[in-house]
Amino acid sequence: MIGQTERILELKRLRENQNEPGLNKIFAFTSGKGGTGKTFLSLNVAYSLAEQGKKVLFVDLDSNLSNANIMLNIVATKTIYDFYTEKKLLKDVITEVNPNLHFVFGDSGKLNYPDAHDGLIFKLHSQIISLQNAYDFIFFDTGSGAGKSIVNILLKAGSVVIVTSPEPTAVMDSYVMLKLLNAANFKGEKFVIVNKSIGEDDGRSTFNNLSIAADHFLKNSLTYLGNVQFDMVVSKSIIDQELVIKKHPESEVSKQIKGIGDSINEITHMANIHHTAIIQHH
Repeated sequence: MIGQTERILELKRLRENQNEPGLNKIFAFTSGKGGTGKTFLSLNVAYSLAEQGKKVLFVDLDSNLSNANIMLNIVATKTIYDFYTEKKLLKDVITEVNPNLHFVFGDSGKLNYPDAHDGLIFKLHSQIISLQNAYDFIFFDTGSGAGKSIVNILLKAGSVVIVTSPEPTAVMDSYVMLKLLNAANFKGEKFVIVNKSIGEDDGRSTFNNLSIAADHFLKNSLTYLGNVQFDMVVSKSIIDQELVIKKHPESEVSKQIKGIGDSINEITHMANIHHTAIIQHH
């Protein structure tokens, strides 16, 4: 049994390490560079987990340039804009696409779209945490770029999933994102998905290049979630506004996406076991 002073110090260390309640459920997808397929992948992985019986909340945080609802061919009648402008609570802008897959859709083209300042992000995070018990996973889909507001959103996640591609510019932008997270003292897990690869070797090589640079210059450890190969079935699914894993479940791309979902599920399961063991120990 630890004393009160020690307990306070421990809680302080936990907060500094960002191990706040519910953070292990939050996976923030980011890329730095646009066009890597970040939203496509995060949507399909979310659907894969929902098909396994997991409850997933997907939050589109691409400020004023959202497209998750477009990719799903859904007209969003309630969006995060209503939350940002204090018209509704976050729970009141959730759309149920199916019983296991819920969305907070973004909005686009608003001339008075509010800036995602620190206070707004804190408010968003507080209400996300209040919803955590209803979900097994919470996905953040951030916008492109590496601005302060995006980094601040990433700091509210337990895990950051960097979606990159074999293009040198995409790898460099991923490294820049890691450098910014390092500077902001992010202590969560960092995962990498390589999208649009020619094959497994191409994906692994791309990850290795990024991982070596991150380890050497940033002292960061990265975990490889896998690769998703380039396939015209992906382009067709985006044009048709259908999830590839739903429309073409037997395609190699869908199998790779399902594998990524399985890995995230296993990682979260092991983290929960570890967290429970720590609580029981104390």
